[in-house]
Amino acid sequence: MLCIPMWDTTEEMVDLMAASNAYEANLTALSVIKAMINKTLELK
Repeated sequence: MLCIPMWDTTEEMVDLMAASNAYEANLTALSVIKAMINKTLELK
Protein backbone atom coordinates (compact mmCIF):
# COMPACT_ATOMS: atom_id res chain seq x y z
CA MET A 1 0.00 0.00 0.00
CA LEU A 2 1.36 3.38 -1.05
CA CYS A 3 1.15 6.16 1.52
CA ILE A 4 0.21 9.51 -0.06
CA PRO A 5 1.11 12.65 1.91
CA MET A 6 -1.74 14.85 3.04
CA TRP A 7 -0.04 18.05 1.89
CA ASP A 8 1.21 19.46 -1.38
CA THR A 9 4.99 19.75 -1.26
CA THR A 10 5.03 22.35 -4.04
CA GLU A 11 2.65 24.60 -2.13
CA GLU A 12 4.68 24.11 1.04
CA MET A 13 7.89 25.12 -0.79
CA VAL A 14 6.21 28.25 -2.17
CA ASP A 15 4.99 29.15 1.33
CA LEU A 16 8.48 28.58 2.73
CA MET A 17 10.02 30.84 0.08
CA ALA A 18 7.43 33.55 0.79
CA ALA A 19 8.13 33.38 4.51
CA SER A 20 11.86 33.57 3.87
CA ASN A 21 11.43 36.64 1.66
CA ALA A 22 9.22 38.32 4.27
CA TYR A 23 11.81 37.62 6.97
CA GLU A 24 14.58 39.10 4.83
CA ALA A 25 12.47 42.20 4.10
CA ASN A 26 11.82 42.67 7.83
CA LEU A 27 15.54 42.42 8.58
CA THR A 28 16.24 45.05 5.94
CA ALA A 29 13.58 47.35 7.38
CA LEU A 30 15.01 46.96 10.87
CA SER A 31 18.49 47.78 9.58
CA VAL A 32 17.18 50.97 7.97
CA ILE A 33 15.37 51.97 11.15
CA LYS A 34 18.50 51.32 13.22
CA ALA A 35 20.57 53.46 10.84
CA MET A 36 17.99 56.27 11.04
CA ILE A 37 18.02 56.19 14.84
CA ASN A 38 21.82 56.24 14.93
CA LYS A 39 21.89 59.17 12.49
CA THR A 40 19.33 61.04 14.62
CA LEU A 41 21.44 60.52 17.73
CA GLU A 42 24.50 61.86 15.90
CA LEU A 43 22.65 65.12 15.16
CA LYS A 44 22.46 66.09 18.82
